[in-house]
Amino acid sequence: MSLSDFEIVQTTTGATSIRNKIVNEIMHNPIGPWQEANALYVEQSGLRLRLQNGRTNDLVIYDIGLGAASNAVASIHCALTLGQAGRRLHIISFENNLALLEFTLLNAHEFSHLTGYSEALEAILRDHHWTSPCGRIVWDLRAGDFLDLIDQETSYPEIVYFDPYSPSVNEDMWTLSCFTKLRLRCAAAEGQEATDLFTYSIATPIRAAMFLAGFYVGYGLPTGLKVETTHASTHLNTLNQPLSERWYERWQRSDKQLPFDAENYDSLALQRRMAQHSQFNGMSPMWKPLNPKQNKGLRNLVNLVNLESNPQPVSLG
Repeated sequence: MSLSDFEIVQTTTGATSIRNKIVNEIMHNPIGPWQEANALYVEQSGLRLRLQNGRTNDLVIYDIGLGAASNAVASIHCALTLGQAGRRLHIISFENNLALLEFTLLNAHEFSHLTGYSEALEAILRDHHWTSPCGRIVWDLRAGDFLDLIDQETSYPEIVYFDPYSPSVNEDMWTLSCFTKLRLRCAAAEGQEATDLFTYSIATPIRAAMFLAGFYVGYGLPTGLKVETTHASTHLNTLNQPLSERWYERWQRSDKQLPFDAENYDSLALQRRMAQHSQFNGMSPMWKPLNPKQNKGLRNLVNLVNLESNPQPVSLG
């Protein structure tokens, strides 16, 4: 993508945002980037309270889909309001195309929430790194394909902002393969701090991919016109509202039960794994076969493991 692929637009509520002309998506529609970044990610994740919880380790955020940097800037703003108090914040942003960020920086005057952050944005574009003057905020950029870069990360995140383009134009980022790679970089066992993931999508194949990758999945808070979002976690007890028996029953009846990359797996094994997930224990002792059309051409899943009290990621072999 290039700078000419974007344009400044007004959303239906009058907020200033950006439209990607290639994929015809208005970002953060209709409430605008600043409100959505704060409501969906910063506030819902409890970032301020986490920074003040007395722990001495860095609070690591994976910002997946940097885009116009609204989520990262909102997190930096939150941390700066605490002054010298609280934990150090480390944001690791992932982005495979920086044209949108370049466009945003060139048009920063259109976005009042970016006032005072031009130096940070310029440093991220130029150096892929920025440290706040107080030293309590570190921001790193991983430029390239997330599916390759995630395998190289050594720090596990406490919070994940999962904000790529929608699956209609970026399906690979919403697959079981992707969420499995991410799950392997998250907290692995009870006793560790949980990793909490937040995203705007509530699509059944995406939530199923999260379950199958080893996450627990819950309802997220509404934002804008979205009546709900998604909150996933490595630990069930951190979900405010886990997906209910009603959701599980709807999933059983759905014709879109499987992740977008289901053709790479044994569909019956995936469905069995969903039924065994500890979040649904006692909900349904039976599982139903998938529609025949979804069973065609599927290969066996390698190293499928049983789910116990703490689900583990599927090994892709």
